[in-house]
Amino acid sequence: MHPLRRKRGRVVNTRAPIWEPLFELAPEHLGDFMWMHEVELEDGTRLHAYKHHETRRYLHLDHGSRAFVFIWDESRPVEEDSLYEEVDPLWLLDLALAKPDERASLFRQYVTAEFKRIRGARSATRHRISRKRIRHALGEDPVGVALEVIAVVTDHENLMVIHAMELRSRYRNTYEEVRRCNR
Repeated sequence: MHPLRRKRGRVVNTRAPIWEPLFELAPEHLGDFMWMHEVELEDGTRLHAYKHHETRRYLHLDHGSRAFVFIWDESRPVEEDSLYEEVDPLWLLDLALAKPDERASLFRQYVTAEFKRIRGARSATRHRISRKRIRHALGEDPVGVALEVIAVVTDHENLMVIHAMELRSRYRNTYEEVRRCNR
């Protein structure tokens, strides 16, 4: 598997759920996911998008036990076909099932300089936090609104943002504590 091989894809089915790829990978977790849609890649491969009920993270699986993540790129118009990158299926399953830590890791604004590239999953903009706001700060956006951002470090020294939204009240105390410590 070439680590950076990307393929274009488009949603082709939103009505007829297919569960076999998830059953092949994780039969014990069938009840934990919702089937969302089917994607056809440029090479004809069909992916099925499954969203975890609790963590809200996605698995994109094909019928050959391969897994993919959705990639957004700020340089590409949203209207174009989406890009998908193949990843290790067990790594993606672990990520989809992982519960957030009680005391989430809160990044400071300067963390972005440590990474060669910052990318984001489609889920990162689900809560109407723009890519520009996400890239500006992993903590507060340009106008000082506290953001809740979840990102993972890929094995290619990149950062992939998988979730972003305005900070929820349950994390406010932890956020303020980290801000005090970093002053």
